[in-house]
Amino acid sequence: MQYASRWIVVALALLVTGSWIGHAGGQQQPGPPAPKASLPSDELPPGCLQVVSEPGGPIAAVVYDPQQQVLGVYHVDRATGAIELKSIRQISQDLKLLHYQGKEPLPEDIRNALQGARGQ
Repeated sequence: MQYASRWIVVALALLVTGSWIGHAGGQQQPGPPAPKASLPSDELPPGCLQVVSEPGGPIAAVVYDPQQQVLGVYHVDRATGAIELKSIRQISQDLKLLHYQGKEPLPEDIRNALQGARGQ
């Protein structure tokens, strides 16, 4: 869990820094590209980060750790940069469902119809 926590902190720090830089002072001045931060390949965290930003609302960051199958949702306040954990959940059992709140036709209905049409 310490490994995943470190990855989440790094991802959120990059998110907040990028947001502040992108919004500070309006337009960015042209210049040489900033050097990219990198970790040694044996320390690269697994997972992914999705950022959702809508005008007037907080920045939402969705973090997924595939090793532990955990999904976390954070809001970042645009004015202060404060990060608030909104939800965190292990989704391994969720992903075992064939369908949830499905409306007809359900996946097995489609599969059965296709098999019937093929004469199987």
